[in-house]
Amino acid sequence: MNLRALLTLLAVLVFPAVPAMAQPGPSHVPTVTRLVKVFADLEAQLVTNAHGKDASALDAMLDPSFEMRVGDSPGTPVPRADWMRMARVAPNVQPQIREIAVHDFGDVALVSFRQVTATGVGKPTSSHFIVDCWKRDGDGWKLAVRYRSEVRVAAGKAAKPVVDKRY
Repeated sequence: MNLRALLTLLAVLVFPAVPAMAQPGPSHVPTVTRLVKVFADLEAQLVTNAHGKDASALDAMLDPSFEMRVGDSPGTPVPRADWMRMARVAPNVQPQIREIAVHDFGDVALVSFRQVTATGVGKPTSSHFIVDCWKRDGDGWKLAVRYRSEVRVAAGKAAKPVVDKRY
């Protein structure tokens, strides 16, 4: 095959594919699974109840043996009553829940997420990685244990890309 025939064949095969490669692919619209929706709503309700006037609504969402463990001092759990007191006096700001994942084990669900709270104009935001252990209680859920650790990003270090797993 001579060079001219080879170039013609190559042009016929490659050039029609170029416009197809340049076209943007279908946009991906992430969908939230049923469990992510259920537990995202429960987490939002927990914050709402913490700032509400009715302490019994917050109390009803917590397992009687609830405790929180913090990354800086995991050997010293925060008891239920202390956590409720701290939650009720915290600034009345609705945090953003990001990067949520739910692992369902039947009567227990582990919910992990990043909680970002804007603390005010000109003030830094706080960011925590939280793992909540929810126990099934009849037709509902109660929060049994919360693990929380502060998220710190080193100065000048870019955050790793997020893998969207809400499908």
